[in-house]
Amino acid sequence: MAKVIETAEASGRLAELAGRVAARGKQIIVQRRGQPLAVLVGLEEYKRLQSPTRRKPSCRVPPELLERQRALVAQARRLRVRHGDPVEGLGEFLKSLPPPTDPFWAELAETPS
Repeated sequence: MAKVIETAEASGRLAELAGRVAARGKQIIVQRRGQPLAVLVGLEEYKRLQSPTRRKPSCRVPPELLERQRALVAQARRLRVRHGDPVEGLGEFLKSLPPPTDPFWAELAETPS
């Protein structure tokens, strides 16, 4: 587990922290007001992270999948024009449902699937 330290403390102890990550291979998360901001890592770890074998290979999407995606997006646009925004429709549907205390929900829970 990486050590977490606030920026104010880290600024006064930078040389010590840099030595710790370099010598022990540890990571130190630097945060400001409780929010992670940066990570101190040793040079060897940095080089490992930058190595070409570490990077994800670029993958090319097959043309058939791109065409299928275009067709699905076009269909979604046609449905939106025809039926309206699905999120708004869902909101209206949810408003129409009975309240959680309604016996409808108990009956539904008892129905075998």
